[in-house]
Amino acid sequence: MRNIVFIALLITFFQNGAEVQAADWKFYGSSDLSRSETVIAYYDAESIERLSDDHVRVWTKTISLSEVERVMKLGEVSDKAQLKIKAGYGPPYILSNPRPRPSFENNMKIIVWEEAADYDAINAKIKEFYELNCKENTIRNLSIINFKNDGRPETRTKIEEWISISPKSNAETLHNILCRQRDLNK
Repeated sequence: MRNIVFIALLITFFQNGAEVQAADWKFYGSSDLSRSETVIAYYDAESIERLSDDHVRVWTKTISLSEVERVMKLGEVSDKAQLKIKAGYGPPYILSNPRPRPSFENNMKIIVWEEAADYDAINAKIKEFYELNCKENTIRNLSIINFKNDGRPETRTKIEEWISISPKSNAETLHNILCRQRDLNK
């Protein structure tokens, strides 16, 4: 049984984990790793898998703010963001999260961050494959890919135990976005 789960995760990894250009990265939070480094967290809207047992699986990635800002300077990124704004796009984070209060500035910043994350030359720090239990408000990690400074990946595929989602955490925001979308689709 354990081998079957491992093989299924490897297949999922190769189907979903290596895509960058086909991904649609959506902002769901940020964290301070140290006094000098802030990271931005995204989920891949294209990788969302809704299971029949009220569970949702999704790939996420974390990128340093400095890397996002480097890519934001490219005209192509801001041009795509402006097109989304003109089309009336609202980031899922703003639509599902009252903090910070929605404003044009916050909306614009998040859209530019999302476009930067979609850019194929951006370097992620970590990619993780999560499973969320919407009914129980829990989350577990199915796979982690850490990227070294030179860009080489280190993969760890070990299904972790379910843990409760902490209030006001990035995991809670991810849960709110993905589980609300699931409820709207019923």
